[in-house]
Amino acid sequence: MPDTDRNTQTDSRQTGLLLVPAELRIAPVPSSERYRLNRFYKRNGHKGKAAEDDQAFWLLWQEEVLAGVRFSAFADGCVLRGLWVHRSWRGCGLGSQLLQGCRSYWQSQRCYCFPFSHLEAFYRQHGFVLPDSHTPVECLQQLQRYCQRGEDVLLMQSAPDGE
Repeated sequence: MPDTDRNTQTDSRQTGLLLVPAELRIAPVPSSERYRLNRFYKRNGHKGKAAEDDQAFWLLWQEEVLAGVRFSAFADGCVLRGLWVHRSWRGCGLGSQLLQGCRSYWQSQRCYCFPFSHLEAFYRQHGFVLPDSHTPVECLQQLQRYCQRGEDVLLMQSAPDGE
């Protein structure tokens, strides 16, 4: 877990009770390090895992994973899955930084996501909207499965640049 008392820079910004370090790095997760992302997910309460064919990104501070996201490709675009922030760093804007940092990947195609309903405003800030008539049947069926399990999720999408 990040130690908020050590190695904080003078140009870090204060958010709530935590100082967000200035030297955060966003990068694609190398396939040889996917296990680190999956370990991060598990330690921070996320049930999912990055599959071998997922495109994944992480936000690092001094080589420690503070946030991760993965995208699963399918014929009509991709599905954003597992945007997750370290328990100690939630509410500091790291999820937004990570989505912005990998925007060129997901904005280049039609991207879908299934956020919990209380996160609708967050995803709207990043250009996601409720689905349109072009939504693939697979996404609608997945939404139905989530709802049948009692999960309070939405289906949202982002159109690729130029649409």
